[in-house]
Amino acid sequence: MSKAPTRPLQVTATLADGRIVSTDGIVMFDSIIYHAWFYKYAPQVLRGECAGERLDGYIGLPFARLPNNRWMASKGVYDEVERHVEYYNKRPDFFAADKLRWLKDDKGIIDDSAGKYRAYRNPVIVRVLKDAKITFFCRGNKNEIVDLLSRIPAVGKKPAMGWGIVQKWEVKEIEEDFSTFHPKYGLMRPIPVEDSAQYSDVDLSKYPIFQYGIKPPYWKQVNARPCYVPVVT
Repeated sequence: MSKAPTRPLQVTATLADGRIVSTDGIVMFDSIIYHAWFYKYAPQVLRGECAGERLDGYIGLPFARLPNNRWMASKGVYDEVERHVEYYNKRPDFFAADKLRWLKDDKGIIDDSAGKYRAYRNPVIVRVLKDAKITFFCRGNKNEIVDLLSRIPAVGKKPAMGWGIVQKWEVKEIEEDFSTFHPKYGLMRPIPVEDSAQYSDVDLSKYPIFQYGIKPPYWKQVNARPCYVPVVT
């Protein structure tokens, strides 16, 4: 896929109500497309049906590449008009028809205040976006990206709770590539410290250095390196 012709692109998601869940405010576009790739080509992975199996084939996202197998895709940029904390409750319904098997070996009273059946009330940071829009930049294949985005109904964390629902995706070609740097928003994706010499024309000293993912999945420790990390502007 990555060998297909690529062009600088601007991708905009219009959300249903403008709310996304993100602790640090960073939403990476290659992470979204990575998830969409599995929806299309290997949905059994998302369903957890391939434990212990190796996925045959090449995970080829429709982006141009950077060193260390990174993709030319940016964080999302948006104007934040409000930030607050909301909560979601997590209490398993063990008496649903498909959950009774969980209790077959247990006896006694179920205590939802402690232990393995504990109920949770979890806080999340909700960001409200101006005009309900978040925009990404990349260098990629437009047709393939449009196809993959048709499988993505939401952005950010906890979409099943109703946050980050996407009403519309828009993808258009632009003249310049802003997947790594933008004249207004600055650094657009993590830059490994070891690769920083390749960006001598950019002042990276104003960006924090963290152990951070360089490609999706960003949470996976094997993908983490000391990086100059984008900040929310």
